[in-house]
Amino acid sequence: MSFTLRPFASAALLLSMAGLCAGTLLAAEQTEPSEASAVRARPLVLGVVETAEPSFDDNTVRPVLKAMQSAAPGTQIDVVRLSSATFEVAVAQLKPDLVISPAADFLRIVDSIGAHPIGTRKTKYAKHPSKSAGGAVIALASRTDIQKLTDLRGKYIAATLPTSVDGMLAVRMELAERGFDSRQFFRSVRYLGYSMPNVIESVLSGHFDAGVVPVCTLERIEAEDLIERGALRVISPKSDDDTVCAHTSELYPDLVAATFSWTDPELTRLTTSAFLASKSADAEFNWYGTSDFHRIRALEETLQIGPWAYLQEMTPEALWRRWRFAVFAVLAGLGLLLLNEWRLRRLVAKRTGELKRSMEERDRLAQRERAVRDRLSSLERMGAISQLCAMITHELKQPVGAVINYVAVVKLKLGLQTVPGLPGETALNTSERPVDPLLLRALAGAEGEAHRIAAIVDRVRSYARRQHADPVPVDIVREAQNALRSLKAELRPFVVIRPPFSLTADDASKRRLIMRGDPLEIELLLLNVMKNAAEAVQGLPDGAVLVKFRRETLPSPLAENPSPSPAAPSAEAVIVEVEDNGPRLSDEAFERLTRVSQSVKDEGLGLGLGIVRSLVEENGGRIAITRREDLSGRGLRVTLCFDLDAEGLKAQSAPHTDPADKSAAQAFQRSHEPAAKTAK
Repeated sequence: MSFTLRPFASAALLLSMAGLCAGTLLAAEQTEPSEASAVRARPLVLGVVETAEPSFDDNTVRPVLKAMQSAAPGTQIDVVRLSSATFEVAVAQLKPDLVISPAADFLRIVDSIGAHPIGTRKTKYAKHPSKSAGGAVIALASRTDIQKLTDLRGKYIAATLPTSVDGMLAVRMELAERGFDSRQFFRSVRYLGYSMPNVIESVLSGHFDAGVVPVCTLERIEAEDLIERGALRVISPKSDDDTVCAHTSELYPDLVAATFSWTDPELTRLTTSAFLASKSADAEFNWYGTSDFHRIRALEETLQIGPWAYLQEMTPEALWRRWRFAVFAVLAGLGLLLLNEWRLRRLVAKRTGELKRSMEERDRLAQRERAVRDRLSSLERMGAISQLCAMITHELKQPVGAVINYVAVVKLKLGLQTVPGLPGETALNTSERPVDPLLLRALAGAEGEAHRIAAIVDRVRSYARRQHADPVPVDIVREAQNALRSLKAELRPFVVIRPPFSLTADDASKRRLIMRGDPLEIELLLLNVMKNAAEAVQGLPDGAVLVKFRRETLPSPLAENPSPSPAAPSAEAVIVEVEDNGPRLSDEAFERLTRVSQSVKDEGLGLGLGIVRSLVEENGGRIAITRREDLSGRGLRVTLCFDLDAEGLKAQSAPHTDPADKSAAQAFQRSHEPAAKTAK
C-alpha cells in the first residue's frame, strides 16, 4: 500500500509504519505459510494508540489479534502504532479499518471524522465498563504530612502522561470539582511516561512528594511482589464499590475499539464478535459492548480539552499570549496619542499665555494712554485756570486797593491814627469824640483782611512770574492757630465741629516748633487741609478733627514726595498730623487723592490737593495721606513733614520788648479808657 502524507502528520506516520512492521511480524507468527496469499489479498489495518500501561501488548493487543485470526482465518492484519497527540491526523491519513484507543481519544475522532464503538475494555477489578479507569495518587506511607489530596498543594508530583484519563486528567477533574485550579494547584508536575517503574520508583526514592498512576496499578505490582507491601498508599481513597482497587478520582471508561464508515460491514461484524470473544492470558481484561461516555464529556468540558479546548484560548493568559504584541502596539499608539495631546496642550497653553500677556500689555498701554490723556486734559484745564487766575488777580488788585483806601478814609474821618507794631488793634483815637470798640475791631479786621487779600494776590502774581519769596523762620503752631481762626470765620453757622479743634503740642508754650518757609503759604496749606477734614466730618454726630504736632529725629517714613533738599538723617523734623473720623472712602476715591487735579468732591475742581502739594514742596516739606488703621480704615490722616529750623528757634526763644511798641500799647489803652466809661 502507498500513502500520501501531509507534512504535519509525517512524524506520526513514521511511528505508525514502524508499528505496522512489528504488527505484521506478530501476525505472521500465527499465520500458516499456506494462507500467506489470502492475507496479502485482504489486509486489515488495526490502529493502536500507545499507552503507558505495562504489558499492554500481552494483555490487550495479542488476545485481540488471536480472536480476529480465529474469526477470519487467513486475514492479514497490520498493526499500526498511533500517538495520542496526532491521533486525528493519523486516522484521517491512514484510514485504518478499526482502532483501539482511550475513550477520550475515541471521542475526538467521533466529533471530527465519525467512528462507531464496537467494544469497551473492562478490568476484572471493576464492575462496569463505564467505570473501569481512573487515577490514584500515591505517596510514601511514612509521609504523615500528606493525608489528603489538599495536602499536596504546592508539592512536586510525578505522573505518566498529560493526556491519560486513567492518570493526571482524572486527578485534575477531581481538583476542579473541589473548586481548585488544577493548573496551579501543584508546584510542579513531571511526566515520566510509565507508571512502573518510572513513577513508582520516583516516589519511593523521595524525588517527588507523590505520584499519579492508573487505578489498580499499586495493587497489581504489590501482588507481583515488585515492591514491599505497605510502602506506598493511596491518598484520599474514595469509598465506593465500583472497583476493588483504591482510587483518588472518579472512574471513567477504559479503552474503546471502534470502526469507521469506510470499514467493510462484514469485517465489522466479524471483528465485533472477535473483540467480544477475546480474553487476556490471565483474564484480567474483557471487552463489552456497552459504553457510556458522559463522564468523559464532562471531564473534557470542565478541563477545557478536546472539543472545549478553544475555551482555554479565552482565558486571560491565553489572550495575553495571543494578543500581547497587538496590545503593545495599541498601548504604543495610545502613548503616542497622549504624548501628542500633551504636546498640543502645552503648545495651546504657551500660545494662550502669550496671548494673555499680549492682551494684558495692550490693556496696560491703553490704561497708560488714558492716564496720559487725562493728565494732558488736566494740564490743559490747569493752564486755562492759571490764565484765569492771572486775569483775576490782575483785576482784583485795584478793587482791593480801593477797599484799603476806603478804610483809611473812614479811619481819618473817625480821627483814628495807625500805630505800626501795635498788637491786637491797629489805630489810636486822636479826637475828642469817643469811638465804639466794636467799630474799631471791625475796621481793624477789614483792613487786615484787605491787606491779606492783597498779599495773596501779589503771591499769585509772583507764581505766574516764577518768583518766590525768601524763606523765613515760621512758627507752625501759630500759623495753625491763624488758619483755625480763618476756618471758623469761613464756616457757615450750621457747620458744627465736635469736639472743637484741639491743637496739641509737646508743651508748645515752652517748646516752639520753628521751620523755614513762607508764613502765608504755610497758613494757606494748613487751612486747606483742616478745611477738607472739617468738611469730611460735618453732619456726623461724633465728627472730630485733631491736629497734632511733634518733633522727630529722622524724617517721617510716611513721606510721599521727598524734598528736593532733604534733611540729613540725623536732623530733626517737624511733623504735623491732621486726623478726622469721617466715613470710609472707596478704593477708587482714595486712589484719586494721589493724583494731581483729581477731586473726590462732586463740585470740586481738583486743584486743592495739587496746590497743597505744590506749597509743601515749595517749603521743603513732604506730605502723605493714609487711612486710619486705628478706626479700621475709617477717616484719613494727612501727615506733613518739614525740617526743623534750630537757629530760628534759638533766635525767637530769646525774650525782647520794643520800647516803641510798649509806649504805643500804653497810649492805645489810655485812649480807650474814656470810650469804655462812656459806653458804661
